[in-house]
Amino acid sequence: MADTLLLHYDPANPDRATWSHVNHEGELTSRITSGTLADAAIVAEQHKVVVLIDSTNVHLNHVKLPTSNRQKMLRAVPFALEDQIAEDVEQFHFVIGKSESDYGVPVAGIPKDAIETLLTKFSEADIVVDAIIPDAICSPIADNQWTIVFHGDKALVQFDAQIGTVIDTINLPLLLETSLHEAETKPEKITYYYLEDQEPQLDLDQIDANIETIKIAYNTHPLVIFCGVYNKVRSLNLLQDKYKPKRKTTGQWYRWRLAASLAAVWLLLYLGTALFEINRLEKKNDALRVEIDNIYKETFPASKRVINARVQMEQKLNELKGGGSTGGSQFLSLLKDSAAIISSQKEIQIQSIDFRNNTMNIGLTASRLQSVETLNKQLNTSNKIQAEILSATSEKNRVNGSIRMQRSGA
Repeated sequence: MADTLLLHYDPANPDRATWSHVNHEGELTSRITSGTLADAAIVAEQHKVVVLIDSTNVHLNHVKLPTSNRQKMLRAVPFALEDQIAEDVEQFHFVIGKSESDYGVPVAGIPKDAIETLLTKFSEADIVVDAIIPDAICSPIADNQWTIVFHGDKALVQFDAQIGTVIDTINLPLLLETSLHEAETKPEKITYYYLEDQEPQLDLDQIDANIETIKIAYNTHPLVIFCGVYNKVRSLNLLQDKYKPKRKTTGQWYRWRLAASLAAVWLLLYLGTALFEINRLEKKNDALRVEIDNIYKETFPASKRVINARVQMEQKLNELKGGGSTGGSQFLSLLKDSAAIISSQKEIQIQSIDFRNNTMNIGLTASRLQSVETLNKQLNTSNKIQAEILSATSEKNRVNGSIRMQRSGA
């Protein structure tokens, strides 16, 4: 998983920012760098970008509401904070946190024109922002402990998870005194972080001597403190609802778009060719089916219905081979036993063969009547065939005759 670019930004200095990469465990993985947004855009490529906004530009608060429904809470927040914000609350964009404590529901608000100006600035620098989180709620916090981070001439004070504020360092003692006086439960200790060699002259013993003070120096920038906490307070990400980011297509898609387009064109051509070929084969198949039906009707004129010419033809051929009815077997048997005798009579020409009820009638022609009588006699002497002349007429030196044959003893 690629590291996140954690970027600290103050809209009062719109062209400058400080950044570093942070891994999934909340550890910085690159040098803390300050520069222009154009410089940041170079290292932001292929990374998610989380902006920690200077909380001076955000209204941080907490409210107690009589509902747990998020939509109802969002509608109620402007009315609950109306007396605490000098500007028109209708022009504010509010988000609410998920952390519920004695303080109530955490709230962060920012003027709509301010967040839109910020997003435009980053867009112009070609930086896609995934989240915007107030920096004053990104300090380490524990039960019964408050945290103060000194940065420049400001102090970021955090009283509880997602409950914090920012104030000028000079006014910090007054804020602490008031907050301790109003707190339902006073903290056991206060931890404050300061830049090396710039320890603030703050005597907390004068405020409350019973509270333990822990001092920790950091190097370069508070990002070393924020990096381990920012991911735990995303519920107060300002990019929610109408400002929720719409992810752009990654550069990888653009690299493959031409190949994908060519593949789509090839697929359409292939499908078109396949459909054309299927249509052509279907037409050819229909023509062959008509031709088969015609051949079947010519071969078996007695058949009145053609349902499946192929199957019906196979049945007919099976009958003729003896694989079907007894009649088919009788026909082939008579034809086999009489063929040699008939073919020996050179003057005899067969004109028709009709087989019905196990009896075969042969229509023939001969040059003289004697040939017909000779054929009939030879058929009867085969001991397998019983034959008789049905008719024999002479016309212009030609005899037309008919002989009936059946199996002997039938």
